[in-house]
Amino acid sequence: MLYKILRVLATIAVRWYYRRIEVEGLDRIPASGPVIIAANHWNALVDALLIATATSRHVRLTAKATLLDNPVTRLLVFAVGVIPLRRVSDEQRTTDGPVSESRNAQSFSAILDALAAGEVVLIFPEGKSHSEPELAPLKTGCARLALMAHAERGLAHVPIVPVGLTFERKGRPRSRVAIQVGRPVIADGLDDVSPESVQALTTQVDDALRRVTLNFASHDDAEQVLEVSALLNQLLDRVRPLEAPDAPLSDAVRIARRLEVARQALPSTPNETASQADAFLARLDAFRSRTRTAAIPINDLWMSVSVAAGAWFALRECVIAILGFPVALWGRINHWIPITLARWVGRASSTNPDEPAMHTLVSGLVFVLAFYLLAALFIGHHHGAIWAVAYLASLPPSASFDFWLSDRIRRAIRRARAYLSMRRDPTLRASLRAEASDLRAEARRLDAALR
Repeated sequence: MLYKILRVLATIAVRWYYRRIEVEGLDRIPASGPVIIAANHWNALVDALLIATATSRHVRLTAKATLLDNPVTRLLVFAVGVIPLRRVSDEQRTTDGPVSESRNAQSFSAILDALAAGEVVLIFPEGKSHSEPELAPLKTGCARLALMAHAERGLAHVPIVPVGLTFERKGRPRSRVAIQVGRPVIADGLDDVSPESVQALTTQVDDALRRVTLNFASHDDAEQVLEVSALLNQLLDRVRPLEAPDAPLSDAVRIARRLEVARQALPSTPNETASQADAFLARLDAFRSRTRTAAIPINDLWMSVSVAAGAWFALRECVIAILGFPVALWGRINHWIPITLARWVGRASSTNPDEPAMHTLVSGLVFVLAFYLLAALFIGHHHGAIWAVAYLASLPPSASFDFWLSDRIRRAIRRARAYLSMRRDPTLRASLRAEASDLRAEARRLDAALR
């Protein structure tokens, strides 16, 4: 019961924090039976919350055993059934001698019990959260557990489902997340827990995770490729409704993977192709500068700039804003203080890029629930329980609507500016559209040449 309550709260929290959470391939997680989910670990506790709220199955979480050092988190860990794992790095800080190989025997037994009961267990095989541009070397525990479940518990080979998490800006509120579920890895032909079998399965899991994550040799490579992929994603996109005006982040991730393959292939291509690629990137950068100067989002170049289209747009958005304003204002009034405090705590208490989102979400949950409780007690005392319940019921929907309407108004203002810019200067619109069409064609030609 506590897990279900916390899952609902976590779902609300992550959807308030992130503007859009895209999930692909969720049907690849078996609907029943034991499953190990192996995910990349890029955003601390937030990674676990995103995966646990994305699937309808009950997910048994694993976490570093140092969480047990805090009495509050220790209570929460045991309440929701989190299985603590002892990392070598943590053990080395607390012991002088060599780290025992059996340090996780009890935890492994608990995980095997969960798998034998047909549960889903989430493991982060990298072992720790990080901000590096590629997967860290995988620990062998995930593979060892899958093989132990078969060899020691007599289970059929437990599928290991790779899950890749990609964050647009992992520490920034109202950014986006893409969750991609890969094809399950089955340890067919590996029937023992020998070091060779463990390493072979670990290699398969590593390959599967790399197919659903972005991996670069350096931060500079990552920054360059991701910047170009975001531009191409907009360039190859179409005009979208204000409810979802951005090209899907998952599309940008796919483009980034293809770009990285192309970038690695460039040294072995003819000089002419490499020169054409450099010229294309220069044109793309110049095109981006022109659209930014004109305040025109790239995919808005293709919207209609007729008087009728502009009038309908203005009327529709004004009506939505006017009718929605009271509800959004109610949500803003009741949540501004706790959410502002949570974001301040997230910024002030974080010492590395992995912490802002986690600290904001955890502190936000505490502040919002505390505010709800105090306000409900006050209203209940002065006006009765019915009014207190009605008040509480109005809060989450109004806050969600406030986020939605605020995002929509910001997008509407940007689109209105783009509309007016293109109305004022038809030649600019024609020039930018022609350049966009040329860049689209050149991008497809280079993609074919570098495959």
